[in-house]
Amino acid sequence: MDRFLIRKGETAMKIRKNTRIPGRKWLAALLAAVLLLASCALAEDGLEGYSKEKGYTYLRLGRYPQTAEGGVEPILWRVLTRDDEKAYLLSEYILFARALHNNRNEYAKFKGDFAQTELCGYLNTTFAEEAFTEEELSMLLPCENFGKVFLITREDMKNKEIGLGAWTSKKDPTLKQIEENPAVRAWGTEWAIKNNGFDPAEYPDPKAKVRNATDTANITLGEKRLYVFQSKYGACSPYWGRSQSTTDKKQAVCTKDGGQVGRIEVGRDNEGVRPALYLAEGSYRIISGSGTQEDPYEIAPAGTEE
Repeated sequence: MDRFLIRKGETAMKIRKNTRIPGRKWLAALLAAVLLLASCALAEDGLEGYSKEKGYTYLRLGRYPQTAEGGVEPILWRVLTRDDEKAYLLSEYILFARALHNNRNEYAKFKGDFAQTELCGYLNTTFAEEAFTEEELSMLLPCENFGKVFLITREDMKNKEIGLGAWTSKKDPTLKQIEENPAVRAWGTEWAIKNNGFDPAEYPDPKAKVRNATDTANITLGEKRLYVFQSKYGACSPYWGRSQSTTDKKQAVCTKDGGQVGRIEVGRDNEGVRPALYLAEGSYRIISGSGTQEDPYEIAPAGTEE
C-alpha cells in the first residue's frame, strides 16, 4: 500500500513537472495581456482632476492667436475635475480681453444671466468657430444653457478642491502671500496683452475712458488690450467669472491683483477672458504626451485614424 502511495506521488510529481513549463508560458501570456490592457486603460484614463498631491493634468485642444504677432498656437487646458460624464477644463492662460456685456443697465434687467450676455454669445460663435474644428466641438458638452464654451463661477474661483481658492480674508494679502499662493491668478498671452484689436492712434488716452466708464449706461472703452497688474503682483491680469455681483447688479465677479475675487462693471472690455469647457467622456483618445504642463496630452476625437 505504501509503495502504491509512493508511486502515486511520483506520478503526480511527474505530471506537475510535465505541466510546469507550459503553465509558466500561459501565465506569462496572461500577464502580458493584462499589462497591455492596463497600459491602454492608463492612456485612455490619463486625464485626472486636480489633487493637492499631483497638481493638474494638462492637455491641448483647439488653436488660437497667442503670440505678439498673432501667431496661432494650440490652446493649453488644465483639468479641474473629472467624472463619469466629463472632464472640466479651464484655459491655462487668458486668451483675450472683452466686455462681459456692453450695457450694464440691460445686464441688471436680465439679472446677470450669463446666457444672455454678449460675451457668452461671442464665446459660442466667433471664438468657438475660430478656436475649434467641427470634430473638436463635437467632443464638448454644453454647460446648462450657455453653450459649449463658458466661464467659471464665483464658487469655482474660491474652490481650493480644484486648485483655485481665491484669497478670502478681509485683510489684503502681503506680497509674500501672493507669491506663495498663485491659486486663482492667471496671466495673459502676448496676443491678449499687446495686439488684441487695440489701435493706440485711435485711443490715445484709454485711462480717461476707464475713469469715465462708470458714468454712462453703455460702457464701450475701446481699449481692447488686456489689463496687466503691477509687476510686484507678478504682472498677472484680471479675468471674468460668469456670476453676477451680489453687491452691485450692474457688475460681475472678476479676479484681482492679489488673487482675490472682486467685482467690476460688465462693460469693461480690458478685462480678461479665460474660457472653460466640458470634454465629454468617450469622445477623445490620447495620442501622445505625459499630461504635464511642459508635456501636455495631445488628444484626438475617438474613432479617428491614428
